[in-house]
Amino acid sequence: MPKGLSAALAIALLIGLNGCTPAPTQAAKPSPKTASPVPIESPTPAATAEPIASPVVAVPPTPYPRLPIPAGTARCHTAQLEIVFSRVGAATGHVLNDFEVRNASRTPCWVYGYVGFQLLDSAGRPLPQTVVWTTDSFFGRFDAPTRILLATGTAAVHSSQGQGHAFFNVEADDSTCSADQMGATAKLEIWPPDEYQAVVISTRGGWDGFVSCGHLAMHPLQVQPRPSSG
Repeated sequence: MPKGLSAALAIALLIGLNGCTPAPTQAAKPSPKTASPVPIESPTPAATAEPIASPVVAVPPTPYPRLPIPAGTARCHTAQLEIVFSRVGAATGHVLNDFEVRNASRTPCWVYGYVGFQLLDSAGRPLPQTVVWTTDSFFGRFDAPTRILLATGTAAVHSSQGQGHAFFNVEADDSTCSADQMGATAKLEIWPPDEYQAVVISTRGGWDGFVSCGHLAMHPLQVQPRPSSG
């Protein structure tokens, strides 16, 4: 084959091969689908299922329901009521003396507010004390005073069946009490709210009875035995 023809064929073959090979710049160009960000089109992750965890902040239930007060129901008077000391609880220098109030009569009535309270010695003489009324407590916060119906025919006190009863708590700081002071308390004089006649109950001073100090914090009558919030 002539030399000039061989060179022409080689050049034609090289041009043909280059025409069949795609340009490098076009092969590297991404497609529109690959370029669109995937997270925008994907569903929102588990955030939509999170509301299931919200009941964790639920408020502890009231142990006894609040009974409705029928129209025309009168306020409770001392002669209708039974008042007992139930127990004492303590934590880091603070004590909470618990009391229970029951309607012992045959007529429904309601109570509201704070009781009057006085420490007495064995001869019935008043002992030195200071009393403040408050809903704040080392053990939690008490509800503000509200009217509480004391129904008739309810369970006996100390039966752990307090529906239809009322409760109040006397708080003290036992770290400032002397043994003589606690031992001197033999009786408690308690006035139901707005009453002039008191109920006098016997108690033992000290850790096996009412823990009394000179400074007492009186909490309002409640529908439950302990603070409503911690």
